[in-house]
Amino acid sequence: MYRIVVVEDDSVMRRVLQQTLAAEGYECLLAFDAASGCATIAREKPDLVLLDVHLPDENGIEVCRKLKADEKLRHIPVVILTGEAFTVDNRIDGLEAGADDYIIKPFSSKELLSRIKGILKAGTRPSF
Repeated sequence: MYRIVVVEDDSVMRRVLQQTLAAEGYECLLAFDAASGCATIAREKPDLVLLDVHLPDENGIEVCRKLKADEKLRHIPVVILTGEAFTVDNRIDGLEAGADDYIIKPFSSKELLSRIKGILKAGTRPSF
């Protein structure tokens, strides 16, 4: 089973993501801010991270940069989620920070799951 950490400050969005992922058989670990998200990621070494840009304690793009700079965590794919990436420059910032994908809210659950499956299929194995 693949393990995914969701770092999202909005409780409704966290619940929707958890339900969507669980329905597809993913193990979902939740965090509401950058600090708890980074701690969970470091401890659990998930197969993928869904990372919101606007977190209460730190910008998600900066969190992505930190994860990709850490030798023990850089292999973990990061998908950035945001409702405010209206310009190409915003999306480029996320991708240049090391994100594997960038998804703009609102998004289709089918699209999100398809992107997650593609990333996981391309590079990681399930956690045991």
